[in-house]
Amino acid sequence: MDVLFNIVKKLLTIISVLILSALTLIIIVSIFARFMGMSLYWYDEISAILLAWLTFYGAALCALNRSHMGFGNLVASLPLHLKKIVFVCNEVLVIGFFAILAWAGFYILAIFGEETLTSLDFIPLAVSQSALPIGCVLFIIAEILSMPKAFKAVLDGKTQDDEEIEQALKDVNENADMQMAKEKLL
Repeated sequence: MDVLFNIVKKLLTIISVLILSALTLIIIVSIFARFMGMSLYWYDEISAILLAWLTFYGAALCALNRSHMGFGNLVASLPLHLKKIVFVCNEVLVIGFFAILAWAGFYILAIFGEETLTSLDFIPLAVSQSALPIGCVLFIIAEILSMPKAFKAVLDGKTQDDEEIEQALKDVNENADMQMAKEKLL
């Protein structure tokens, strides 16, 4: 399960970075093109689509890392049996919501039929709108893959903040520059 988790994490990271890079490049090129008097008629539509894709793929990456906002301290303060119930209810609600949203997204894709983008008529509208159902499916996969680790953290009474602090301390301890600084202090 950890291998699949790491593969999905790397894949989502690469996809998100590529989309962000493409979005940045398109906007920079369009700015320079406009200054040169050759405005790109398609950049605003493509930029909006890339932003939507980045939002959904980035949200799936955040779900995998369990870095969305939540009530970690509240759940950590509950008795053990309530922690388990709250965790399971939360997972059922989140996965259920994204399953319904994915179904609706796939349903909407079928409605578009042969429609294309306004500015680039060789790109089907369904391709541009595929971010919704694909992003929702990726979010569900991310939730399922991160569930065992998150459940263990809930049972241990750890919050996301605790895990981030532990990771930061681990990173500091592994950093060679920090090791040298510690040695100079001692």
